[in-house]
Amino acid sequence: MKQNIVLIWGRNGMGKTSFLNAVKLLFTGFEKMIYRQVGFPPAQLSAGQFVLGDGTRWTGVVNREARRRALTLGEPLNAKIQLSWLDRSEETVTATRWWTVEADDFTSGLAIERAGQRLTGAPAQELLEDTIPSELVKFFFFDGEDIKSIAESSGLFQADFNRLLQITFVENLAGEMVKLSSERKRQGLEASLQKSLDEASNNARKAKTVQLESKEKIEELDAQIGIDGLELRRVQIRRANLSSGASEFQKKALEEQRKSVHQQLEKVVQEITRDLPKDVPILANLALAKRTLDAILSRLAQRGSAEASYVEKVSTNLQGWIGEGCPVLSDEETARLAIHLTGQMRKLLSADESAGIFAGVSIATLERIVTRFEVWATAGEQLKSGRTRLLIEAFRLANSRQEIDQSLFTLEVGANGNAEEFRNVSNRMAELEEGLAKQNQLKGQWTQKFREAVEEEKQWASEVKRLEGTQDQVSQAANESRFVLKAAKALNEISERLKAATRLELEDMLNDRFKRIIQHPLIDRIGLDEGYVMTFFEKSGKPVGRTSLSSGMKQLAATALLWAMKDSAGADLPVIIDTPLGRIDRENQEHLLRAYYPALANQVIVLPTNAEIDDRKLKILSDRIATHYSIVNDSGDSARIENKPLVEM
Repeated sequence: MKQNIVLIWGRNGMGKTSFLNAVKLLFTGFEKMIYRQVGFPPAQLSAGQFVLGDGTRWTGVVNREARRRALTLGEPLNAKIQLSWLDRSEETVTATRWWTVEADDFTSGLAIERAGQRLTGAPAQELLEDTIPSELVKFFFFDGEDIKSIAESSGLFQADFNRLLQITFVENLAGEMVKLSSERKRQGLEASLQKSLDEASNNARKAKTVQLESKEKIEELDAQIGIDGLELRRVQIRRANLSSGASEFQKKALEEQRKSVHQQLEKVVQEITRDLPKDVPILANLALAKRTLDAILSRLAQRGSAEASYVEKVSTNLQGWIGEGCPVLSDEETARLAIHLTGQMRKLLSADESAGIFAGVSIATLERIVTRFEVWATAGEQLKSGRTRLLIEAFRLANSRQEIDQSLFTLEVGANGNAEEFRNVSNRMAELEEGLAKQNQLKGQWTQKFREAVEEEKQWASEVKRLEGTQDQVSQAANESRFVLKAAKALNEISERLKAATRLELEDMLNDRFKRIIQHPLIDRIGLDEGYVMTFFEKSGKPVGRTSLSSGMKQLAATALLWAMKDSAGADLPVIIDTPLGRIDRENQEHLLRAYYPALANQVIVLPTNAEIDDRKLKILSDRIATHYSIVNDSGDSARIENKPLVEM
């Protein structure tokens, strides 16, 4: 009798699910966003958050206790998932996915060793894809309770199931022939038309690249928004718990008072910012302004004296006289000489000894500015006093608003000693709200960019199609293109017939496997449509609504479907099942133990608790069990393996 079952025991929280996830991660990697989803509803994490944790719902791939030890020692941490198996040639294959973590940064890689050869990077991932395609890993390594979603699906898994059943190759071949047809058609195009077509194709590809970039950015922002949104809700709840539950009447009165004070403060600040900047230089130097006014008035008083009048008249005409008498001088030289001679005359006539600092300033200029200095000199003190009162009022209103804020804070938090924590929580809530607003704004921008790129790609695709149809279709290249398209159409028809035939065969196998693991008085037959959506029928042929079925029934139906698919595809792959018996009743559990696990695969790894498989159920499986392991995790984050079961027969 074949012993194909391995039991890896563990109590709740010991690490069985971590083992399952580690095996899945080895094959899928984490480059694609779909493999970085955690929790329910699923949150999409960045690569860094997935490996190192996001600080909230996900602690990361790498063991956190090991990270703490490495940080304490100041050393890098090396972590890995390693798996060995025999391939179809009986060669041992060892795959290792590794991470090196230093503080908040990490590097990662993949290596595979087989028959003395070592593959890394993309070639290693390709070998894993050949072993188990990453999209199909979830159908071989799964949680028994989670797979009930297959029974609830409305065609979500159609593409994956087609690939699992190996019936997509004809469809893929038809797709390649369509591409070949397009290439043949282009070979016959004129040079100028070919250039236009190449440009249109390149633009379509660029638009597609922008779509992919935008989609990735949107997914990253969605992940961060989800994380920050959860934290914000927790912070809001914490703030509400810290609140004293003050009356709304008191709170509203204070808020109205704060609003009034804030409006007054804004009005005063607006007045200060409008007037004070231009007055400050003078108001700070009123004594100097008065002395300046005295000098201006003294200079203006001299304009009526004979000496002053004479000097003014001569200085006004002197430059013109010099130009007439000595035309060889330049304008600059003439002006410089006139200024010099005027100065000398003023000295001789003593006209500028009493003119002060404004001796060289024209009377007209002084008359324009004297009024302003008279205002400053006469009303300066009053103006200074008014501006000072405004500053004092602004200071008073700001203090008043601060006091109201403190009253609101005290009213909100009460006197329970949590004031500092309440303040910190409030600040954190404000930070999160601001961050979420920015992230949503960025998401909107990237979403718009994505939509524009989609529309642009459609336009360029239409242009490509138009250009391809421009050339005379009677050319040899066009004839070859049409022939290839006909062949592609024929292949698509063959593909549809193959799918239909495979579905009929699969439906028969599904019903056979379903009846092996459950006897149910209501369900007589299960039908499959082209999307592999299951419909349950009574003996009368009347369909049974899926929503009326229990979770256990859906789990059994999904189990039967995966079993049938594996047998139909002839896939010689191991199966790993966590939570193997879930919500299934005792009688049907025995059906699974007798008929399902022994026949499912050449190696079936089951991850039970001692409640799911007790000594009675263990006896049913005993002849099929190859070995036992138990996961022991005393500290919660550091497990070890023991070669013994949790249950003794």
